[in-house]
Order: sequence, then structure tokens, then C-alpha cells
Amino acid sequence: MTNDKLLEKFGQILMTEVRDKAIEKYEMIVSGRMKSAAAIEFNKQLSALSDDQLSLIREVVVNSIDDAIHNFLWVIEQHEDHVELICSEGASKANMNDISDGLSGEIYTENGWIALFSKYKENY
Repeated sequence: MTNDKLLEKFGQILMTEVRDKAIEKYEMIVSGRMKSAAAIEFNKQLSALSDDQLSLIREVVVNSIDDAIHNFLWVIEQHEDHVELICSEGASKANMNDISDGLSGEIYTENGWIALFSKYKENY
């Protein structure tokens, strides 16, 4: 597998297993499908809000998730002397920081990881 394919695979995993799952948890809380005590309480409070208010909260939630992913990737970039993110498939193995021209920027733009791999693309 090429380095570009490894980087793409990492982006796909990050978007589907981290970003999408975090957004899905919010969606499940809002819709009442989460049954933990905290989720039930959140749902009760969210149910009292208007559609416009819920839309704003969802936007804040999604932006916060994206910021956390961006900051995580930025830390990997900035601390490359202490942190390595190695991805492998079969015999192929690469440090993601070495093969990206900026990990934190990989998530954005019309060809970024969100647009390519996430189920939630409304802002991209």
C-alpha cells in the first residue's frame, strides 16, 4: 500500500470511528435513543428547545468535535520529536506526520477527510 493510501486509510478511520460516532451520539441523545441517565436528562432539556436552537446546538457540537480532531492532529504535528502516529496495512508502514504536508489541514476542504469519508458533510 502506498503512503498516500495509508494516509487516506487513517483519515477514513478517524472520520468514521471518531467524528461520525461522536456526532451520532449527539443525534441519539436528541432523538431519545440513548438510555443512560445523563442522556435521558439531556434529551429532556433539549426537547424544550426550538428547532432553531437545536440547530445552533448541533452546529456547536459538530464544530467542537472538528476542533478537537484538528487540535489532536496539530499536537502530533508540533510534537513530532515526541509523538509518532504510525499506520500500517500488511507490509506497508508509515509515520502519518512524515507523509502529510499538515495533518490538521487534512480534514478540511472539498477534498479533505470530512468531505471524503464522513457521513456528516453539511459544512464542507
